[in-house]
Amino acid sequence: MRTHHILLLAAAFFCLNPLAASARQTIDINPADSILQGHDKAIVTADHSSYNPDTGRYTLRGNVTIQFGSRTFHTDAAKISTQTLQLWTENNTKLMEDDLHFNGGAVYADLQANVAWFFGPNCSLERPGLAIHSDNMVYNWCTHIASFDGHVLCIQKGEQRTAGHMEYDLDTGKIR
Repeated sequence: MRTHHILLLAAAFFCLNPLAASARQTIDINPADSILQGHDKAIVTADHSSYNPDTGRYTLRGNVTIQFGSRTFHTDAAKISTQTLQLWTENNTKLMEDDLHFNGGAVYADLQANVAWFFGPNCSLERPGLAIHSDNMVYNWCTHIASFDGHVLCIQKGEQRTAGHMEYDLDTGKIR
C-alpha cells in the first residue's frame, strides 16, 4: 500500500511539473562567427551537449542534427570544433542535401573544405534512379563528386555495376 502512495505522489508531481517529466532538451549551438565569414553558418541541435572552452569543441549526444547551408547531418553522437568547423560523428550518420541521401557508420567532415568522408561498413548514396553502396565514400559538395571504395555496387536505372573504386559525378549523373 505504501508503494502505491509513493507512485501516486510521483505521478502527480510529474503531471503538475512538466519540466520534471522532460529533462531532455534540445539546445541550439552556434559556432564562433569569426571562422564563418564567407561560409554558411552551422546550426547544431542535440538532446545533450557539453562544451570544452580549451579545445573549442562541442560534444553532442542524442538526436544530433547539424545544418550547414543546404546540407543536414543526422547522427546519434558527434563532436564539432568551433575553431576549425571539423565534424566527427559516430553510429548511424546520414547526410541529406536536396534529393541526395548519404548514409554511413561514422563521418569525418571538414565543413570549411566542403568535404565529408563516410566510413562503413555500409555506406550508401541514394537518390531517385540511383543507389551506390560501398565500404567507404567521400563527398565534395562543391564539385558534386562522390568517390567510393571497397565492394562498390552501383544500381542506376535498373543496371548494376560493381567495382573496387568508383567516382560518380552527381551533376552529369555519370560514372567517371
